[in-house]
Amino acid sequence: MSNRTLFHSVRTTIGPNRGTAKSATYYGVYFYPYTKPTDDPVFAVVGGPETIIARPHPTKGLEVIQYFLDDLKFNESLCTGSWTKDLKTGDPLLAVGGQAGIIKILNVKTGKVVQTLSGHGDEIMEILTSPRNQALLASASADSTVRIWSLDPAHHRQPCALICAGEGHRETILSIAFHSSGRYLLSGGMDHIVNLWVLPDLPDASADRDKPITLMYPHFSTSMIHSNYIDCLAFHGDYILSKAARESKIVLWAIQNFTSRLPPPAPDKAPTTHEWRATRSAFGGGFERLLQFSIPDTEPFFMRFGIFARARADTFLAMGSTNGKVHMWNLLRTELYGKSPGDTGARDGRDTTTPSERGSPTVVNAELNTTGLIAGSDRGRSTPVAPVAPPAPVAPPVKLPPIRGDALGDPLTVIRAHYTLEIPRVKTTIRHVAYSLSGEYMVCVGEGGNIVISRKDLPVKT
Repeated sequence: MSNRTLFHSVRTTIGPNRGTAKSATYYGVYFYPYTKPTDDPVFAVVGGPETIIARPHPTKGLEVIQYFLDDLKFNESLCTGSWTKDLKTGDPLLAVGGQAGIIKILNVKTGKVVQTLSGHGDEIMEILTSPRNQALLASASADSTVRIWSLDPAHHRQPCALICAGEGHRETILSIAFHSSGRYLLSGGMDHIVNLWVLPDLPDASADRDKPITLMYPHFSTSMIHSNYIDCLAFHGDYILSKAARESKIVLWAIQNFTSRLPPPAPDKAPTTHEWRATRSAFGGGFERLLQFSIPDTEPFFMRFGIFARARADTFLAMGSTNGKVHMWNLLRTELYGKSPGDTGARDGRDTTTPSERGSPTVVNAELNTTGLIAGSDRGRSTPVAPVAPPAPVAPPVKLPPIRGDALGDPLTVIRAHYTLEIPRVKTTIRHVAYSLSGEYMVCVGEGGNIVISRKDLPVKT
């Protein structure tokens, strides 16, 4: 197989703005996660009143499988989505939300809205599915709360199982992130605060009651990591990746003494706000900055990074920009370079891998003379672009040394991208980046109605 990457830039014109000068802005792209990495990837794109379900196509750029247009009387502007499955039939479901403050559950197979979740008092900014229970969704809102919902039909009368409210946030929550254990949830937003909530086992006996559980206090809270709107969060093992608007960096940091190997602290261990502190923790410490990644041209808020993470494979971090570039880092390579002599094992006990030695990406000077149409119609086109080769996503297993600020040097040093992919003819803002399960495809979405699909022609170990 050839060692190159093919880029297809597709500008969609299938929504309500078709035939006008106004282009859609797509805020999120999400690959369906419940398949094998070797299966054909399917992804969803959300923005404005549109939800597009598509798969990559070798000549057309993409093929639309399903298309949803929200009822315009609600003046909906979608900005987030998350995949799950029907508990009985196994049909793929997509939860979407945005300006209307309502979560809609779409059955991608039938093309119908099968459930709506109401309760937030303002715009919904992010939706996530629990990594441990496909029937549980978390949603973050401009009403300054996080809600946990159960899609189990047994809880249809009262699907909201839990609310993170009280003294957590004072302003809009822009981003949330589940830990892989499903017991911890991060939240961050316009008040510059990052909170860590310890979740009880859900759904419990309280589900389907008239009054959900309310968590008043997070077990960790700090306003010292960022000084602007926090619009993207993710766990990296037990570490945390976060970014804020206008800071031009992604921060990798750790909550001191936090480890998922120990049982979660009890609810009554959450620190209260009776004694004000910029950082409060139930884990007996503060936080530690580890690394910072440079993300130039990312001043607007609500631009989100993407992560490719799979067992026995390199972990990649990718971030778009306002000028059509995508910056990428191999996180395991970064961590390996930061080791101290004699260090062995991972600090949080993870069994991880490190990349093989490889040089700079190869640029293939060739044009793709491809003019494809979305779903074989006149709804969009694929623009010829120059292929570029990003790093291979698979490496042999090796024990990873611990991450330590003293081993890595000054944690305030900002690390430039290992690879920067410039997409020809796309000079508009890339709002979100996502990888397929195999790492073979990367999709970027953003302003100007652009959906950019890149494909790596490399064999992937499974």
